[in-house]
Amino acid sequence: MGAIRPLADQTVRLLAAGEVIDSPAAVVRELVDNSLDAGADRIRVSFWPESWRVQVQDNGLGFEAEELPMAARSHATSKLGAIEDLWRLRTLGFRGEGLHSIAVVARLEILTCTPTARTATRARYDHKGELVESQPAAAAPGTVVTVSELFELQPVRRRFLADTKAQVRAVTQLVHRYALAYPGHLFELAVDGRLQLQLWAAPGLKQRALQLLNSYDEHDLREVHLERDGRRVRLAIGLPDRCSRARADWLQIYINGRFVRHGELEQAVRAGFERTLRPGRQPVCIVQLILPADEVDWNRHPAKLEVQLAGTAPACELVVAAIGEGLRHFAPKPAAALLRLAEAHLPYAAESTGGELLLKALAQLHQTYILAEYPGGVCLVEQHVAHERVLFEALESDWQVVPLEPPLALELSSRQAQNLTEHGIEVEAFGERSWLVRSAPVALVGRVDCAEGLMELADQEDAAQMRAALSCRTAIRNGTALSPLQMQQLLDRWQRTRNPHTCPHGRPIYMPLTDGELARFFRRRWHICGS
Repeated sequence: MGAIRPLADQTVRLLAAGEVIDSPAAVVRELVDNSLDAGADRIRVSFWPESWRVQVQDNGLGFEAEELPMAARSHATSKLGAIEDLWRLRTLGFRGEGLHSIAVVARLEILTCTPTARTATRARYDHKGELVESQPAAAAPGTVVTVSELFELQPVRRRFLADTKAQVRAVTQLVHRYALAYPGHLFELAVDGRLQLQLWAAPGLKQRALQLLNSYDEHDLREVHLERDGRRVRLAIGLPDRCSRARADWLQIYINGRFVRHGELEQAVRAGFERTLRPGRQPVCIVQLILPADEVDWNRHPAKLEVQLAGTAPACELVVAAIGEGLRHFAPKPAAALLRLAEAHLPYAAESTGGELLLKALAQLHQTYILAEYPGGVCLVEQHVAHERVLFEALESDWQVVPLEPPLALELSSRQAQNLTEHGIEVEAFGERSWLVRSAPVALVGRVDCAEGLMELADQEDAAQMRAALSCRTAIRNGTALSPLQMQQLLDRWQRTRNPHTCPHGRPIYMPLTDGELARFFRRRWHICGS
């Protein structure tokens, strides 16, 4: 292996830069961080993948002329003073390595102008991050950073990153994440000189998400804001009867303006959506957490994707509470099929007013659906799944097990018997595979299918599955005739549930038809004699 000897300075710089700049997307990340820290709210990213060239233009504060000689030197930054500042960071960048690492692996040029400067300055740097040329130039206030000949000194890296489509996807995904983190900013992306993405400033997180999720509309998502003990959360959630994904690509966590991977917070999101989505589906949920600076440790990962929180449990509780608030209320959505039938282009009439609406039962259709009226329209509610949701949430707060007289003899495996025991159901061995079940959930006692119900519960591995199975079995069956009073009582109980959108298995519960849709369909804007 040879004798131990120090590495050459150029090799050390390349190794250090490789930890920070490993792709064109990493260049974009470092430059956009700087733009946002400079107060920019209009950012354009340009990428020429075949030419290994990246450019980021912003309308931020720019560099003062006297700052430019230090701009690309190693560990030179205006964002961090004393070591104590690491524990109260309020900027995206702080290490002073971004521009330096870019200069090591590429040609770096900065064109910048402060709002008060009479002229702009164009600066060029060598691979050590030293300023080699500076001259006056014409430019608007802000900064344009151009990175060219990327990885020219690292041809092996170029070969590993040769898939230009994958590079473009990575840069596009990064711009999407910044746009979601800063919905009030304008972001543009151009590839090979052609504009690929233009996201105008949005009034809120939900509107920003809809710019990217164009298969959904404003009725599919809900935005929630919540604050507790100095911690704030803003989230946009897809209502589970309308929005879900096969992959968890739209379960996204942002902390203090940066996208992060955080297993416990992602698990908190899934807990908030528990028993609302169909099996195998993932929620649409964009979480923006604003936490006290001294609770967040960013100094753990070169790309700052990983973060350590001092108060993980309170943050998780806040996220779960916000999701619960977002799922709580009945929210009618216009039926797209009927809208396509109508030729007139009327604005919506009375839409959902939010909060709890007062549904009035009108009739029962096919002994399956309750036709109900609400201020702003009518809807069909499937009686079985509505009752299932009511029972499921009642079981969450009050799981009662009572003695069975006489006990039931069932053939169970040891695992099935253990499942029952873990949820308070008393079983006693009665032979090789026979067990005496001496107690049962109160909802099963006295039913003719009590034994079948207990066998079904024995197959469930956790409490939520067991509650879902029990509520499904004991809910009103479709095909059951209901009196007007029974229909109204069911609607009243269903409206008070925490999640009126889906049953515990993820099936939608209701289908609304708004007054606006009726007006469109019947062309009420037309003038007809006698109307």
